[in-house]
Amino acid sequence: MKYKLLVSFSFVVVLVASLIAHVPISWVWQQMPQVRGLTLSGLDGTPWQGSAAQIVWQGQNFGRVQWQMDIAALLSAQAAFDVRFGQGSDLNLIGRGRVGYRAEGPFAENLLVSLPAQQAMAYARVPVPISLAGNLELTVRDYQYQAPFCDTLNGTLAWTSGGITTPMGALNPGSALADLSCAQGKVVASANQSSPDVSSQWQAELTPSRQYVLNGWFKPGAAFPAQLGQQLKWLGNPDPKGRYQLNYRGRL
Repeated sequence: MKYKLLVSFSFVVVLVASLIAHVPISWVWQQMPQVRGLTLSGLDGTPWQGSAAQIVWQGQNFGRVQWQMDIAALLSAQAAFDVRFGQGSDLNLIGRGRVGYRAEGPFAENLLVSLPAQQAMAYARVPVPISLAGNLELTVRDYQYQAPFCDTLNGTLAWTSGGITTPMGALNPGSALADLSCAQGKVVASANQSSPDVSSQWQAELTPSRQYVLNGWFKPGAAFPAQLGQQLKWLGNPDPKGRYQLNYRGRL
């Protein structure tokens, strides 16, 4: 009798495990509360390994996403997924890496995201028409969320093959690199860049209360466009090293 009960119990466990392992992600998505502005289409696979042909958020197409769960991570009480995303996105954004959730909140590891610099201009308030060339490449080696921004952040933001075109001339800043970190809940970016046209160095901070501070300088080089140089008089006089200081603060 005990043997029959054991066999029956084992069969039920295997059956339930099989159902969970093979439950379609499309069915799971239909059972979840809908998020306003978020649409997933072309769902395939399971919650553990699958894909969505298209993700649309607030009318913006972010393209295809693929995921695969790291089952071993469940042993340490965290859900972790290796993801690839962005194929076919309106922003030409692509990325890959490891994202997930643990007791402390969402996290990311070895996350790489690339975006054309010109696409970022759609979110910037610039008083004059400016066109940007090159790519923005974000590398997040380690990130742990803590409201409102972060508890841990170790990353870099690179602007490669950069170029700026304005009605007053073109500027070639070359490549720029910013180190990203989190200090006492503040997001901190420290950047530098150098080219024959211009060199610069600055640091920006965003506090948990959404106040920002930017301090730095830039120095025109020998190849700095003459017409742009005429506009520098509005910034006042440079320091003895030929650098123009930048100091801004405000609230987002």
